[in-house]
Amino acid sequence: MCSLNSIIVAIILISMAMAKQLRTQDAIGFPEVEEDQNSVNKDNRQPVYIPSMCPDSELYYPGDQKDDWICDCRPAFLYHPKSDTCWPAYRKGPCQDGEYLVLKPESAIPVCEKNPCAVDTYVPYNGRCEQLATIAPCRHMWPIPAALSVNATNLAVTCERLNLESRFGEDASPMVLVPCPPGCKRSINGKCTPVVG
Repeated sequence: MCSLNSIIVAIILISMAMAKQLRTQDAIGFPEVEEDQNSVNKDNRQPVYIPSMCPDSELYYPGDQKDDWICDCRPAFLYHPKSDTCWPAYRKGPCQDGEYLVLKPESAIPVCEKNPCAVDTYVPYNGRCEQLATIAPCRHMWPIPAALSVNATNLAVTCERLNLESRFGEDASPMVLVPCPPGCKRSINGKCTPVVG
């Protein structure tokens, strides 16, 4: 009876290993751009979004060896050990209502902290509560397309330039930036970048 159980366990383990190998070979992935250039792989391999391999909040990251890959948090996401999940920084995540998940400078483990704006997706920015992923707080960067987001390198809430490149490496249609002359109404009201010299 003991040997029958051992055979069954061996068959299950072999089946699981084969299923994982098939899942890896047949997986469809989408390359992601590495935002932190200090984290670029030595062979310049990019992280990949593979829904069949990693949870939605994680990407499949390359190591320094050819077959070395691991699921880890997306940029600007924080790993919360208690829930064993990656959550977006400055969002409610596993926290109570009215709180958001942050990473203190002196810590490696994220903590829940009171959100001064009290509403998920809203964060303090320039003395006001502003909504993440919106362009309104970043009007000062016009005509450069930007949105309020969490910087992937330093986890600060800031206006980040929008990447208009497609997943497949194609440039989006080029945006023509037409500056306005100095002293015009748009220039004085901060609605454009004035022509200098």
